[in-house]
Amino acid sequence: MKTNYSDFTLIGMETTERSQIYTQYQFPGSIDDEMPQKGSCLVLGNEVTGVDTEIMPLLDAIVEIPMFGQKNSLNIAACAPVVMYECLRQWGVMGKTEMS
Repeated sequence: MKTNYSDFTLIGMETTERSQIYTQYQFPGSIDDEMPQKGSCLVLGNEVTGVDTEIMPLLDAIVEIPMFGQKNSLNIAACAPVVMYECLRQWGVMGKTEMS
């Protein structure tokens, strides 16, 4: 699988000992076509079971959204846009007034 997507960094969203907070991770990629970079591919799992254990060793990085209190996971519909927004923010999309 990894060799099929060598132009992408595979990033899992999961709470593990290996995870880092998503805002502290530099997501590879760019919106600049003149300077192509390796892209980011987010891998999300089931809210209850998480990312499949067979996929975990294939990931280049694992990020998590910090949770406080008793809950240790968010619905995929809630967490995916949070992390995708951070990717776009890092890539400078959020400062653009016009997107082509």
